[in-house]
Amino acid sequence: MATAPPTQVAGRFPLLAAAWPPLAGVLVAAALAMLASRPFRAFDTYFHLRFGDEFRNGWSLARPGQVSTASTNDWAPTQWLPQIGMSWLADAFGDTGLVVLFAALVSGFAAAVYLLVRAHTTPGTAATLTAVALLGCLPSLSLRPQVLSYLFLVAVLASWSLARRTGRLPWWLVPLAWVWAASHGMWILGVGASAVLAVAVCLERRGTRTEVLRMLAVPASMLLAACVTPVGPRLVSAILLVNSRGDHFREWRAPELITLAAAPVTVLLAVAVVLLVRRNGVRPYDMALLGLGCVFAIYSNRTLPLALVVLSLVVASELTALRRESGTATGTRVAGRRELSVVAALTVGVVVLAPALPLRDVPADDLRPFASLLDDLPDGTVVLTDRSDGAVLLWTEPGLDVPMHGYGDVYTDDELNAYDDLFKLVPGWEATLADLDAHVALLPDDAPLAGALEEHGWDTVTTNNDLVYLTQPRTD
Repeated sequence: MATAPPTQVAGRFPLLAAAWPPLAGVLVAAALAMLASRPFRAFDTYFHLRFGDEFRNGWSLARPGQVSTASTNDWAPTQWLPQIGMSWLADAFGDTGLVVLFAALVSGFAAAVYLLVRAHTTPGTAATLTAVALLGCLPSLSLRPQVLSYLFLVAVLASWSLARRTGRLPWWLVPLAWVWAASHGMWILGVGASAVLAVAVCLERRGTRTEVLRMLAVPASMLLAACVTPVGPRLVSAILLVNSRGDHFREWRAPELITLAAAPVTVLLAVAVVLLVRRNGVRPYDMALLGLGCVFAIYSNRTLPLALVVLSLVVASELTALRRESGTATGTRVAGRRELSVVAALTVGVVVLAPALPLRDVPADDLRPFASLLDDLPDGTVVLTDRSDGAVLLWTEPGLDVPMHGYGDVYTDDELNAYDDLFKLVPGWEATLADLDAHVALLPDDAPLAGALEEHGWDTVTTNNDLVYLTQPRTD
């Protein structure tokens, strides 16, 4: 554990100062255990499981296949490693294995954020900032590979903080970049953050040309490592493809920071800016961290958790600097063995408790009333659904042809436009429906498309859980 800056004296409320960190830890652990009992809270989990199955059963990483005849894009897999792991875990241990995995991810992320921030501030402040960061991350915490990106960013920030203090090159980030590139598409942000922080370290340390080149070689080697995964340099073009899909997927749109959901990141950003502006002698590394936090905060909804992690670190450092200036911080203290034991115990506690809780929010349960109808369909039958139910059917009914499922990489731009227009009933939607050759539909009963199909002669077979099952009468 790195040496922390001076810590604050307990002050007027020593009992509260001592009790707050463990109390906050227990509350956060309880909340994370309840969260982990919902591994399917995001429908994306289902298509990740299906894709993992396909990779385990014949798909090539260089040229993967398609799960539907409705998608034809020549796509590059960016999340294949955790997808394979999730699929294997589900086969070996069922839903319990997925709950344990989710619990390990979210509790590990919480512990990592706490220890990152704690290295720069007091236990109470670290606990508070961790709770705020997790609250802001809550909409994004689901059993998806992107949680690994949050963990890996913490490792990047901790590594460059160490390099800043000691000058030691964080070469371990190179193999991490390989794993990151095989796990999630946000690996490029890790490389970018490393490049920015490496430059900041070089500016502060004023090293020789050789030292600067060696420092900058780390992010360059990270990029090279990402390009030598089994997918190869196609990963770079895959990033450009994803960035162009903001019109079709909300998580890649620019966030609205003046909303209740974005309040944690907005508050941290405002506090970080105020604290840095008021202080004299701000160093390049401090500005680099703030710049990264700002970029992550405005880039997309998907990068808000990254912003929360970075801004928590900035606020922690600046609050400690403020206390030092005001004379309310004395001595130095690191996270001792007892504190680390508490963090470890809470982390393990989440993993142990989560599988004992009832499984909640399982979208597949909503489709259970239609299971017999779906099972009776011949293999290859095209079933028209929305993205969320389509993702579930990819996993529960792998023999069916499900056109819409939410994994955007596998579609061309024209296909995404056509399918969006189909659900919005934009003129020309009938032609798209005919091209799909769908004779069965399972849709939300209030969806405009469901009503339009009924008007076009489709029969309502049954309605349940706000879903309607429709069939088109076949004509000989």
